Amino acid sequence: MSNMYKVWFVAVVFATVLSAVYSYATPSEQCPGESFEDLRDRIQVTPCGQKRCKLPKNSNITVVFKFTPKKVVKSITNEVFANIAGVPLPFIGVDGTDACGDVKRADTQEAVACPLPADQDYVYTNVFPVQPFYPAVNLRVHWNLKDGKKSLICFEVPAVITAGKKN
Repeated sequence: MSNMYKVWFVAVVFATVLSAVYSYATPSEQCPGESFEDLRDRIQVTPCGQKRCKLPKNSNITVVFKFTPKKVVKSITNEVFANIAGVPLPFIGVDGTDACGDVKRADTQEAVACPLPADQDYVYTNVFPVQPFYPAVNLRVHWNLKDGKKSLICFEVPAVITAGKKN
């Protein structure tokens, strides 16, 4: 293979890998009034496309995100709702629940309990059902981990609830 073809081959492989990595990024956005560094790199929602997340009814959605608190965290509460036409509707069974049991240390993947020490990296994971009675509709998912009134990490993603599987 000539050098020109080798360079071309490497360029094509690099472009393919780069596009694959980009295509798996969750289209997360900052919550209004909040600013978290490298937010897009910290959030993963599955399944999710480049432009919006598809949430099929009767399926489970996995949410994983990384955060590093600046202060000791006493407790963590989920604030999760769907914003549909400007109206916030809570995700039943997720909104208002305790999140401490869903947090692990990022370096060891060991489960941790609240209170969480400051300046350590943590990973939060939650799997939640998309209920069959949810309407098939476009929405924005708002997800905020809170210690009291303070946001530890907050993001929003454009999404659509789809027909999904029949039971």
